[in-house]
Amino acid sequence: MPNWFPSWTKCVAPADYRGIPVAAMVTLGSVGVAMGAAIMLVAIAPGVAIIMAGLCLAGIALCTWWLNVRLICLGGDRSVIGAIYHLEPPVQVSNPFNFKANFENADTDYSFNLLLWQFAPKHCIPQTIVDIQWTPGAFAQLDTEWTTLPDILPSTVPFSQVSEEVNLILPQQSMASLGLGFGGQNIESADQPALPLPAQYTNQHFLMHCEIEGPGMHDLLILLEAMLAVFIAAAFVWAIPVVGPILSWILSALALLAFLIGSPAITHSDASPPTTGGWGGSFNPYETAADPNGLVDLAYVYGRWVYDSFHNNAESNEIHPVHYMIRLKKPAKQGDLSNGIWPPDLGEIQQKYDAQFGVINSPTTIEIQKQPQNQWQLHPLLDGCLSATPYPDPPAPIIV
Repeated sequence: MPNWFPSWTKCVAPADYRGIPVAAMVTLGSVGVAMGAAIMLVAIAPGVAIIMAGLCLAGIALCTWWLNVRLICLGGDRSVIGAIYHLEPPVQVSNPFNFKANFENADTDYSFNLLLWQFAPKHCIPQTIVDIQWTPGAFAQLDTEWTTLPDILPSTVPFSQVSEEVNLILPQQSMASLGLGFGGQNIESADQPALPLPAQYTNQHFLMHCEIEGPGMHDLLILLEAMLAVFIAAAFVWAIPVVGPILSWILSALALLAFLIGSPAITHSDASPPTTGGWGGSFNPYETAADPNGLVDLAYVYGRWVYDSFHNNAESNEIHPVHYMIRLKKPAKQGDLSNGIWPPDLGEIQQKYDAQFGVINSPTTIEIQKQPQNQWQLHPLLDGCLSATPYPDPPAPIIV
């Protein structure tokens, strides 16, 4: 079984979602600047420290929202199966003085789009559905239109056969009242403009956005919290006779130096494709295949099903974070996938993995794993964690 990828974020129920805490950030920063400016009338060093502490608090508020509020829970963990289509590796910034870019690129998640099984890249959500996608009747309307739009939908595949995976990429009624956008996933590369489309076509294709989480934002939060403590200390040590002002400037300088060194380092602490399970730390995506005979990786992906509220007008449902993923043994040709031709039995493969991981993650299995006899470090006969189950004595050693 694959290793469980680390997770640095949480998701919230739709009722608990709040937008970017701009008001809190402005208030914290402004109060820090005002207090620091007033203190600077008496002494510069503690005033500067208080100003910087206020800015750290504003950054902490943003990081906390990013990690704990930005993602909206849609209903637990889900699995998808399909072809690796488009890659979005983390961006690295080398200029330590570019504060804005370093903050934005502290998001070190490794993202990719998965072309869902049974679809081709040309298939997309019809414009009629996009226009009403937040209404309760949108899903039923898609079922009605399924066989009427053969150019943009795989009409030879019954809607009942794909409805479950299609629902994963559609807006969910549980969060319709929040007034958030939904741009879906486009087949175009991130650095290329979308092509002009006929009226029925849209930029919402049958792609599931997936993210393997990196620790960047979590590390940035820890860095800002440490800097906050140092700046507060710098403000208070100023009162120490003789050496206080010197210590205050030294501490503030050390905190700023930590940011100049630490923030670029954070952008390099990024996630990457798995190295085990036949991946070798890299993907073979559809988008960069050399020709129609180029091989494309097929994958089973399991992770938390969420909506990402911060995706620059491309908000969508995601698997975020990816808990684990398995590379299927036989890749597919790009040309076959272009025409919606998939290897057989992918549905059965997904069901098999779902069943296996269902057993692994079931409450019964977790309780069994907690039992003392299953917590041994060496072997039950050696460390004494024995259960009621009798174990045979080990064989007598052979002396040569």
